Amino acid sequence: MISLIICVITLSNVYTEAAVSTKYPIGGIFNKQTLPTSAQAFENIVKSGSTRAYHGRAIYLQVVDSYSTALELCPYTSDNKGIVALIDPRPTGGTCDVTCLLCNRLNISHLSMGWEPPDSLSENTYTYLYHPPPELISKAYATLIKKLQWDKFTFFYEDVGSFVRLQEVINTWPYKQEQILFRKLNSEGDNRETFKNVFKVEHMSYHVIDCAVESVRKYMMEIIQVENSTQYQSFILTNLDAYTVNLEDIPDLRANVTTMHLTRANDIKWKDMNMNIANLSIRLETALAADALTHLDKAIRSMQLDNEDSYIRGPYSRVDDPPPLCFMNTKADYEANAWPSGDALRMALGKTTAKGFTGNIEFDEDGKRTNFVLHYSKLSNESQFIYVGYWESKTDMITDEKDVTDRSVARTSKSVIRVVSRRGKPYFDIDDSNGTEVYRGYAVDLIDAIFDFIRKEYHEDMKYEFYRVTGDSYGSQTPGTKKWDGIIGDLLEHNAELAVCDFTITSERNAVVDFSIPFMSLGISMLFKEPDPEAPDTFSFIKPLSLDVWLYLGTTYIIVSFVLLLCARMSQGDWVNPHPCNQNPENLQNIWSLYNCMWLTMGSIMTQGCDILPRAFGSRWVTGMWWFFALIVTASYTANMSTFLRNNRRSTEITEVKDLAEQNKISYGAVTNASTYKFFESSNDTVYKKIWSTMLASKPTVFTHSNEEGLLRVLRSKGKYAFFMESTAIEYYMQRYCDLKMVGNKLDSKDYGIAMPKYSPYKSLIDSAILALQESGQLLALKKKWWVEEDNDSECDKNTESDDSDSGSLQMKNTSGIFLVLAIGGVIGLFVAIIDFLLHARKICVKEKVTYKEALISEWRVSLNPRQLHKPTAPPRSAAPSTATPSPLRERSQSRAVSVLRAATSFINFDEIY
Repeated sequence: MISLIICVITLSNVYTEAAVSTKYPIGGIFNKQTLPTSAQAFENIVKSGSTRAYHGRAIYLQVVDSYSTALELCPYTSDNKGIVALIDPRPTGGTCDVTCLLCNRLNISHLSMGWEPPDSLSENTYTYLYHPPPELISKAYATLIKKLQWDKFTFFYEDVGSFVRLQEVINTWPYKQEQILFRKLNSEGDNRETFKNVFKVEHMSYHVIDCAVESVRKYMMEIIQVENSTQYQSFILTNLDAYTVNLEDIPDLRANVTTMHLTRANDIKWKDMNMNIANLSIRLETALAADALTHLDKAIRSMQLDNEDSYIRGPYSRVDDPPPLCFMNTKADYEANAWPSGDALRMALGKTTAKGFTGNIEFDEDGKRTNFVLHYSKLSNESQFIYVGYWESKTDMITDEKDVTDRSVARTSKSVIRVVSRRGKPYFDIDDSNGTEVYRGYAVDLIDAIFDFIRKEYHEDMKYEFYRVTGDSYGSQTPGTKKWDGIIGDLLEHNAELAVCDFTITSERNAVVDFSIPFMSLGISMLFKEPDPEAPDTFSFIKPLSLDVWLYLGTTYIIVSFVLLLCARMSQGDWVNPHPCNQNPENLQNIWSLYNCMWLTMGSIMTQGCDILPRAFGSRWVTGMWWFFALIVTASYTANMSTFLRNNRRSTEITEVKDLAEQNKISYGAVTNASTYKFFESSNDTVYKKIWSTMLASKPTVFTHSNEEGLLRVLRSKGKYAFFMESTAIEYYMQRYCDLKMVGNKLDSKDYGIAMPKYSPYKSLIDSAILALQESGQLLALKKKWWVEEDNDSECDKNTESDDSDSGSLQMKNTSGIFLVLAIGGVIGLFVAIIDFLLHARKICVKEKVTYKEALISEWRVSLNPRQLHKPTAPPRSAAPSTATPSPLRERSQSRAVSVLRAATSFINFDEIY
């Protein structure tokens, strides 16, 4: 038993020695299109060690075309110098050339390093492609584009082969998104005009560059010559050797540059092959050639171990001589000369897997590379490609393993962030009173606060500077182009990194630039000027009735008074006994004089009544009709007076936008091409569309170039022009012009934000700062400072409730006429009383034979003493009584006293005395 085991072990050793000692001849074909390092690596590998399953030689050719290459290859493989496998790093041009065909006809394994798959690979089964197939490579880049969330990009290419290499990128791009922009590059010409058009006109920021690795630096140099703010650009370099390019001597390139590759930089295993990696980077072609040798060695060993004939022949068996790679006359000649063991080696290559410089080496049934990994790298701040993660062909997923800061956010000591704004209070203004320009305003303070927060929170000391945009324009798109002017134009041209002012976030602007989170919310409203107050009408109480009504009323009053006088004089009921105690009076008395008639009619229409009333039927009927007339006139006057006072208090009938649209006395406008202008232009609301059409048709134009121009127009319009603008601007102007007001509710809701170029590296920092300032109340404090305190000499108390609380009160200006009439009437009455007093004193003077002065003093003293209710019939004399015969007036006075006495005695039932 033991002897049997020893025999088996001995036979196994013999078998293994036979497999090792049998070396297969291989060859490597090189010309001026292949890399010198590929030939060097091939020679170093085949010469190193004695345990390899092959021996080989490098074949250097001076020709590059397919036919000449095949002719020159023939003598190198004739005269017992045939090879069983050919390492071929030459570019194949996408076809199985003559050399490839010869290998396949003679059963010689053809190991291709080129990226182009032969179009007849399924028929040429002896060809193996060590370069990953382009459909998988392009699939990896399509996944990378999705990972980076590109919404549009430019495809730069040098030749039509790019469309084959990146077919999956093109085919999988969603048709609903903006279409890919294709631009051809000239590796030997000047491409600056092409780059300028893409950056400045098309405003593209994402780019895929498929080019030879030798052209990468040239294109990057041209890019920085036409774009001074490359930090807003992002590039994907699809060449698998792009990571080997040294870009350290292009410090102005601040773009994000990403690439994928099969190999790792400066793999230490190259030193084992005597390759100097200190001064150069080993490229993919060389790595594939080395991996092909590794894989071939393992496949040959596998084939030998699986071949039972090798055990029978023993350790000194030799390989069947492979045929020369030469042209033959017929297909039968190729079949007759084909290498017998070629199929076994072909199958061994397909089944064998290995590990090399390009990772896992494995093939599918068509001889294409499968199950491999692509490394994912980014250009770092130090201009070195840093490994970030990897993509697997099995899962089509990118896995991140390392966090590398984007190169675009890198800042140098010379980096200065340019902030653009437009002149307009309170956001941005220029103070040059001291001979130097000093920028001030809400926007300046806001940026200062934002960068102070960034400096404290993130320890980022960023330098920044303001400048004023040419023309103070927000920016509008040139019709038919993608070019913008104003602030947006400066951002798109990358002349500025940030833009801050009263800049509204709109969908149109957001499509071309990015915005921070809002720092202020607002809406569109109307700026309106209170009409100049009319001079107070002293006699406004007359206004409820028209002039002709007043005239008719006065005439009627006089006529009715005369009619009443006639009726009262004619009617016997109004003639009464003047002495009720005398049953048989000698005389009847009628009190209805013209004075009393006019007093009755006056008291009636004034709703005050009178102390005397008519008694006869006719006079009472006339008086009743007058009272009815006075009732109607008084009620009408009261109602009209109320309406008149209410209308007089109303400053304007415009309370909302609908009122504005339904009238034609007040014109209205907005800033041309600004967000408010666009709001009305694009609105589908019926009222807003009507307003827009009215504004558009107005002559002269109602549009202005700025809010300041609109303000001046409102101030000069005397209430005949309304201006649509943001509510924040209206609030600012209302604090400085007390006769301005905001009319109507906000028409929409919008926000102000800080604008920046697309994909700005500062966006996240600024968003965090604005949130922090909002939470701490600093934004509110800044608004109060610049809206209320700064540059404000007026003290306008804008109490929004004042109009409502005062809506029902009667103002002094409406009642001043009444007071004036009362004052004039009082003065006239006082004047009449004085005249009556003087005349009465004159009568006393004559009657009592006293001096006028004595009579005046006596009557004056009694008149000014409110406690004295009686006065003597005659003032005290300063001289002896007169002996003259009493005057007739005196006698008449005495007779009147006798009459009164008689009436009194009659009242108490004394005998009647006459």
